[in-house]
Amino acid sequence: MNKYKNFTTKEELLIEVKRVLRKFIDTKLESTDFDSELLLDSSIDDVDLEAVELFKDALREPKIKELFEIRDLDKILEYLGAGKIDYTGTFHLNKAGALFFAKDITKFGIEHEIKMVRFNGFEAYDVIDKLFSYESFFKLINDFDNFFTRNTRMGGTVKGWERVSLPEYPIEAVREAFINALAHRDYALAGGCITFYIYDDRIEISSPGKLPFPLTVETLGIDIVPRHRNKNICGIFEKTKYMEHIGTGITRMRREMDEFNLPEPEFINDYYFHVILRGPNGKLILPKNMNKHVNFKGLQLNKRQISALEKMNVEKIEFTHKSYAELFEISLATGKRDLVDLSKKDLVYKKKVKNSYVYYHMMAHVMSRYFSSN
Repeated sequence: MNKYKNFTTKEELLIEVKRVLRKFIDTKLESTDFDSELLLDSSIDDVDLEAVELFKDALREPKIKELFEIRDLDKILEYLGAGKIDYTGTFHLNKAGALFFAKDITKFGIEHEIKMVRFNGFEAYDVIDKLFSYESFFKLINDFDNFFTRNTRMGGTVKGWERVSLPEYPIEAVREAFINALAHRDYALAGGCITFYIYDDRIEISSPGKLPFPLTVETLGIDIVPRHRNKNICGIFEKTKYMEHIGTGITRMRREMDEFNLPEPEFINDYYFHVILRGPNGKLILPKNMNKHVNFKGLQLNKRQISALEKMNVEKIEFTHKSYAELFEISLATGKRDLVDLSKKDLVYKKKVKNSYVYYHMMAHVMSRYFSSN
């Protein structure tokens, strides 16, 4: 069915022609079959058994892990969508399989370089640390985890709290952005690479290729119907803990940043797809629900005390003996006993103000000193 539109000026007509042409080109240039292309010069001998073991460790589905006990490796890889066994019985990796499992991916001419850099300051100038890698996906993820850990700050354990760690960024959000870059990159684009840059105030992850048509920045996290440039790559990732629910990664990324009281992720869609995660920039920013990050086992706290700690963390409430007793509708003596107990366990910070004591959240007090000294 034909549709007609009137234009009052030549400029309006040119704008519409450009829009329609750009949409047509984006649709035609989508490299949907790139990762399924067989590498006929490959064989089972090109498979890296260490990469296979890393894949097995990341599997979510026990049934697939059990296959490795009863099936030959070439048949399992074919089942996973990593290659094909031809009529002669010879196994060939496809490009997705090479990116996951090949010993030497460069042998097959696939663009897959990753550049990780930690810069000193807010600009890409003074380099503190760097790692350039051509490894297969699961080795890359290990490289990412190590690079992220050694180049971002982590709050220490506070006496009275068991194994409390407060990272500068939520690792789940950052890893989600990194995995998305691996899974959705346009590998057909020559000369590009994925970059993972850490600055003092932010992390930037860039991946060659625009969003797959018809996705836009505005529909990310709203339209959760999967749009895949690399169906085989996503199909293999989906079987692991790294991509549990296809189409919901952006929502999880936003949720994790919000939980850590950090700004919402920023997305830029040009010839590269960019994700920007803004950090605390040296400031102390506590998660919304500290209870999720704390193990209370062995502390013998009552429900009032746990609720009070959450309110002190989330709502920034400061308690006196009187305000605590009034909030929980208990006697002044019981309220004082609760707060003194929290103070003895180093869970709250007690400060004398005039003729009474005020109790503050100990994590905020201690962690603020930690961040200011680093």
